[in-house]
Amino acid sequence: MPYPRRRLLLASLSTSLVMGRARASGPLSAPPAAPVSGVVLPLSGDFALIGDECLRGVHLAADAVNAAGGIAGRKVALAAADAVDQSHVVAAVNQVIGGGHAGLVLGTGTSALSYPGSAAAELAQVPYIELNAPASGITTRGFKFLLRTGPTTSMIGGLAVSTIQSRFAGRKIGLLFNTGATGGAIAAAVISALDDAKIPVLLAIGYPEDVTDLYDPAGRFMRAGVELVLHAGGPSDVLGFYLAMQAQGWQPGAVIGCDTGYALRETAEALGAAFDGTLAIGAPFYQGGAAQIAQAYEAKYANPPRSADSLTAYVGAKLVFDTLNAQGGSTDKLLDVLRKVDVPAGGLANGFGVAFDASGQNTRSFVTLQQWRGARLVPA
Repeated sequence: MPYPRRRLLLASLSTSLVMGRARASGPLSAPPAAPVSGVVLPLSGDFALIGDECLRGVHLAADAVNAAGGIAGRKVALAAADAVDQSHVVAAVNQVIGGGHAGLVLGTGTSALSYPGSAAAELAQVPYIELNAPASGITTRGFKFLLRTGPTTSMIGGLAVSTIQSRFAGRKIGLLFNTGATGGAIAAAVISALDDAKIPVLLAIGYPEDVTDLYDPAGRFMRAGVELVLHAGGPSDVLGFYLAMQAQGWQPGAVIGCDTGYALRETAEALGAAFDGTLAIGAPFYQGGAAQIAQAYEAKYANPPRSADSLTAYVGAKLVFDTLNAQGGSTDKLLDVLRKVDVPAGGLANGFGVAFDASGQNTRSFVTLQQWRGARLVPA
């Protein structure tokens, strides 16, 4: 049978010709390596759930970019470090920059870690992209190597006041807040916005980060006749407050949650029917154009998204990866290019646009009013 042999000879000849051309023109050059992106998040400790949710968003962004060809023809390279808490975050940043050879850092999951983490990157003169820590003061320190793609506590305060004006005018207001970096910044923003609108607060109660019992604040609100509670607190704070209300048989007319504890699906599942109707102010949850990202999340992690933090991290990380790819993988001018990016509102998957101001804040990020209904967070 001559034909198989002929095909074999032709294939061998074709291979020889290709190899000959390659040798004649010199060695084939590989595409440049993609720059390493450091990821610094709390992956253990008190903020681990939020940190892990952010990390999932970064990984989904990397998957999307890799499916489209990667950065400079190579897969996205990530070096992650566990920030744990404020005493570890500087070491985590130095770890990804030094040991991981990261040319930029993505972070940080919570404001308490963003302050020292971004300062460490500033000292090293490495770009630091804050994805979702909201304290407004993070971007008011005059840093040159810092940009934030997500919303701020000032945005939260502004929406809280406009919600009161449009839906709860004349109600007796109680403000409850964790005095940590995020909760304290939210409370300051809310108080400032209420003062500007000349809306009085009947009772404001702050409590330390390590508090385990909110029975007393709930009782004080009840005795004062509070009708609307604004609460800035983490997951354990929300559980503590609702259990304290239940124990005293009291429920205000409405609760508006302004912090991460009110954005988590786990919180709604833990509290059940008692949480139905609770309002939450935060970055947009998975709606509309983010449906495909939610599907990719569920396919990868075998459960639906736990909070909007993963989506907020996704859009910020993907913006960075896409910009790097457009620059051929170079981080040298990353911040300069990002500062000039102009994406109208609605241009990103969660509805954000992109326009950085002089401080490094994305002015086209925003927060929305949402409501828990049957363990689902939907637009209010």
